[in-house]
Amino acid sequence: MYGLGKNTKNSHVTNILAISAILVTGIVFLLGQSFAQTTSVPDQPVGVTATAISPTSVSISWSPPQNNGGSPLTGYEIDYRVVPNTSYSTLATLNNVTTTYTHTNLVTGKTYIYRVSAMNIIGTGNPSPEVLATPTSSSAPPKNIAPNPPQNLVASVYSSTQINLSWGAPQSNGGPAVSGYKIDFSLDSGNFTNLIANSGSSFTAYSHTGLQVGHTYTYRVFAINSIGTGNSSNTATTTLTQVLTVPGSPTLSATAASATSVSLAWTAPANNGGSAITGYKIEYANATSPYTVLVSNTGNSQTGYIHSGLVTGTMYSYRVTAINSIGAGNPSNVASAQPQETTTPTITTAVAISPTSVSLAWIKPSQTYGQVVNGYRIDQVINGNFLPVDETTSSVTKYTIPNLTTGKTYTFAVTASLSGGSQTNPSPLVSVTPTSTSSSPDLTNQPPQTPTPEQNLALPDPPTGVNATLISQNTVLLSWVAPSNNGKLPVTGFKIESKTGADGTWSIVTSNTGVQMSFIKSGLQTGTIYYYRVSSVSSVGTSQPSSQASVSTQSESSQPPVQSSPTQHSQGMIPVLNTTSTISYEITGGQIVGIGINPGTYSLNINLKADTSGTLSIQIPRDMIDAKKLDGTDDVYIVTNDKSVAQFSETKTTSYRTLVISFPANTVHMSVYGTTVVPEFPIALIVFVLAFIPVIVFSKRIIKY
Repeated sequence: MYGLGKNTKNSHVTNILAISAILVTGIVFLLGQSFAQTTSVPDQPVGVTATAISPTSVSISWSPPQNNGGSPLTGYEIDYRVVPNTSYSTLATLNNVTTTYTHTNLVTGKTYIYRVSAMNIIGTGNPSPEVLATPTSSSAPPKNIAPNPPQNLVASVYSSTQINLSWGAPQSNGGPAVSGYKIDFSLDSGNFTNLIANSGSSFTAYSHTGLQVGHTYTYRVFAINSIGTGNSSNTATTTLTQVLTVPGSPTLSATAASATSVSLAWTAPANNGGSAITGYKIEYANATSPYTVLVSNTGNSQTGYIHSGLVTGTMYSYRVTAINSIGAGNPSNVASAQPQETTTPTITTAVAISPTSVSLAWIKPSQTYGQVVNGYRIDQVINGNFLPVDETTSSVTKYTIPNLTTGKTYTFAVTASLSGGSQTNPSPLVSVTPTSTSSSPDLTNQPPQTPTPEQNLALPDPPTGVNATLISQNTVLLSWVAPSNNGKLPVTGFKIESKTGADGTWSIVTSNTGVQMSFIKSGLQTGTIYYYRVSSVSSVGTSQPSSQASVSTQSESSQPPVQSSPTQHSQGMIPVLNTTSTISYEITGGQIVGIGINPGTYSLNINLKADTSGTLSIQIPRDMIDAKKLDGTDDVYIVTNDKSVAQFSETKTTSYRTLVISFPANTVHMSVYGTTVVPEFPIALIVFVLAFIPVIVFSKRIIKY
């Protein structure tokens, strides 16, 4: 048993040694195979030909081998023998990559046999198959043959994405003229692939574009004539490296940011020249001046800028140039804009930051008519329908939209929410398409936001001009004028209080009317004196109350209420109901009860209480309601008082049309008809209920009463 165990142990040792030897042999073999596959002598040349071109000379040509052994070719060896000899002699060792050779000083009538071998740094490969030629007394360059190979092919790196090829025309072999070239290439020592089947030109250069840094490209070129395609040229190999150049051109847009500023936004160049963008040069011009440098170098990669201190209504043109470590590139396209008030957000950046997400950035409207922007609503627009994406309650003016479909074009709009509970119109639409190559830009590539100035917040002043007027036996119309000092935050509404009799206790009629500056209170008791006062409301708080206004109701047996004084007068700003707009007015001989827009009839509608004849002056923004002819010039408004066409005078500016309208006593409704109306919301506006509504047609405009 002991002896058996010892033999078994020796057997185990023997087996282990045998297995180890096999493993080592296998590893060596595999390593050898791997080395052979990556670095070896080249294959044999292909397409070798030998042609007697005179009684004493033979032309030899060939094409490079398909496989160079993983190392660039360094030359060729040409061997020959003369029949009937069986041993070869070396004719030439070419230390270049030319693929033709002429053997001269031969004996006429002798037969010469040739073979060609390719060389690289590893060594010389196997020879090609033999070819033979016999010079005779009548030998001459053939005429109906394909061309010789092109000469001295060179490949050189031009940029980080481009390689330029150049070569010499083939030596003449007596055949038809060269009519074009075929070009093949291989990537990282792989198989050759055709790049150009036939250039169709005798031009001996070509630029291969759209390439990638870090890869090795190998090329060969064939000449073509009417007979066919000849043998290939030498191969030329180069590795594409990073080449630094100046950057390409940005793409620029310009939009009005306010009455005195323009917002610029641009996209970075698609080609940064191989070096990071370090800044941008910004230039501007107007109609009367050449380009002036606004910023010589921003010193950062931000792609936005706000140009302030401009003249309202003047057209400004801009161009932007990208800068990298090499220098400044070519300017962008020219973008122009006129500074003017904006009543909607303006999207300055819409860029795909990944194959499935988009980033939006915008600037807030510059004119909100005394209201504060409380947040924004982002909509996707499909076939004119606004579909909510999200709604914010902050002043942040950028938003990222995820979970999109790669390759699909999306359209977006942004709407601002205002402190009075209303909203602006949507911004101009923007479209963007996430692609498979979309990626996030530098996080600093956001347009700078206009800084909000520090504010010393305080309570607003109380309203002025509070008036109480009976409009029926038990109904009072209250009206007032907004304060000129709002405490640096917009007034968002008004609080109304009342008491009965001079010694009564104040009670709240309504804690907040909204931004309207009139209020109707009904249900009053007959034979009673009512006192009213109004306070301004803002986000800071409620102001002190206004001065009191009183009204007396009469007993049922008394005469109707005394009418307002014929010298009644008020002025100020009045909100247009269900919009964020206000209108400047001045009225003598009456009071404005309410005002609104009817988009169906392109009209501004005003309810009045006018016990005497008087005049109303209103300043109408052109972007609210305007009258235009087909050629774009101004048309006249049609103005009506109840059922009659009213008399009025008008003054105009580029932004406003101011009307002074005369009205008779007891006028209750006035309308101003244009040809366009831009309500801020696509919702039903206030309806002014009248006793009857006849319809008259003036100048193709529908006039409703």
